Amino acid sequence: MLIKIGIDLGTENSIVYFGRLSEIKGLWTLIEAARLLGSSADIQINIIGEGPLKQSLEHRVRSLQLKNVSFLGYMNGESLFKEIKNSMFAILPSEWYENNPMSVLEAFALGKPVIGSRIGGIPELVKDNETGLTFEPGNAEDLYSKIEYLMGREDKIVEMGRNARRFVQ
Repeated sequence: MLIKIGIDLGTENSIVYFGRLSEIKGLWTLIEAARLLGSSADIQINIIGEGPLKQSLEHRVRSLQLKNVSFLGYMNGESLFKEIKNSMFAILPSEWYENNPMSVLEAFALGKPVIGSRIGGIPELVKDNETGLTFEPGNAEDLYSKIEYLMGREDKIVEMGRNARRFVQ
């Protein structure tokens, strides 16, 4: 029996990254995209996870005085799912050849589209304008443009979220 989940925009004006905070995950690219967005964008980027880069990333965010980036630490279970559900979409800026990233499937299962880097198996899951958007790995300007594109298209976020949910069902 399939569980019906309502697909919505989320209750917060936020986007989420969840996963390990390590070099291969492309988090420097995400921080640079956040800088390009600036605090005037009125969107919060929540970074969930722990790892060897956490202190360096937090230092970079402080030095750039980015008010639109928060580090929420490690989460799992219901608290993680709630944070993803409350967001508009998820981001996977990986710069490594991930085969079948669980974070994409988890976001999809919760009805959230993903902006993912065009590397490894990510583009096999994240289909442009169907289940999310892809960008060139390591290219903060390309990632920024994809975030900007979705921010003004709530109907597109909901549509891609529905498609993403259908994909995992």
